[in-house]
Amino acid sequence: MSTTDKQVVSTILEVIFRRRKFVEAQSNTLQKGQPQTVPFAKLPELQTRQHMNKIERMVSKGQAIHMILPAYPGKSPNRDKTLSKLPDLSEKHSIDNLGELCREISEIYPPGAKICICSDGYVFSDLVRIPDSDVHAYTEAIKDYYQQNYPTHFEFFDIKDAVPQLNCLDAMREELMVRHGESLVTLTDKARAEKETKSMYQGITRFLFEDFCGLTEFAEHSKTQIQKTAKRLSLRVIQRSNAWSDLLEVIYPDSLRLSIHPQFDESAKIGIHMAQTDDCWRTPWHSVAVKQDQQIRLHKRSFIDENKHRLIFSDGVPCHYQQVSYTQEVAAHA
Repeated sequence: MSTTDKQVVSTILEVIFRRRKFVEAQSNTLQKGQPQTVPFAKLPELQTRQHMNKIERMVSKGQAIHMILPAYPGKSPNRDKTLSKLPDLSEKHSIDNLGELCREISEIYPPGAKICICSDGYVFSDLVRIPDSDVHAYTEAIKDYYQQNYPTHFEFFDIKDAVPQLNCLDAMREELMVRHGESLVTLTDKARAEKETKSMYQGITRFLFEDFCGLTEFAEHSKTQIQKTAKRLSLRVIQRSNAWSDLLEVIYPDSLRLSIHPQFDESAKIGIHMAQTDDCWRTPWHSVAVKQDQQIRLHKRSFIDENKHRLIFSDGVPCHYQQVSYTQEVAAHA
């Protein structure tokens, strides 16, 4: 590989790493939820080598930089967090940011870049209490948005593509676990002993607890009971998520592996910053978007003061909140 090509490879990874986010244990000097600020040239080889190797192989063949991102599973059913079952400005803004990443790579590497959204919605929808019909409506809207706005930057893959021989989602989930699942006993031990699994377990448990607290199904349960359910189901969500990741590794062994979750610095996955937020674990599908001037941030819906924010609709569907300016507030009460 020529010196010029090596520089291109390094620059591509640097562009991606500008959006990298870490677990909180490694981001003490960063604002929570923000991308890293450590200069790329100062990063140790252990953080970059495995990713550079993949980029080098693609560049040497003149291929587009292919990245896979398990993401966009479905909107949280807790309306204290979200507006509806459909994507809104939270998702659209995050896709805009991912599209911008691909555009930046295209500017320095003409073959460009492509992100395959590997939706894991059907993988654990039953566990997180999202009806499969809602997952379908959500994913179709996601595909419609990127096809209209970024037709060359995105692909889509989900469990229906992975097991096309079956026509039953429950059977697909079962087949995934038969082929790629690991023991819950083994996973429980990992959650105690491995920092990566422990971090994931704590993050997923927190999300499930928050989601379940806002569901009618758990209205008569105490917070202690809900927490126990969240802990138990968190392991199963991780079990299926890991099985999905293992399948993707088989199908896309040479692709860069992005993650919606914050990662440790030497991880095989690159935690990717998708939008401004005060919580590095917050995702578009657990949030509403709040627009102030030209800035967009993600928050829980319960965070919003509806006296200071106006709900904006798009095509008759709730889209985001707009912060009301002092002038607008005075005019409204005049």
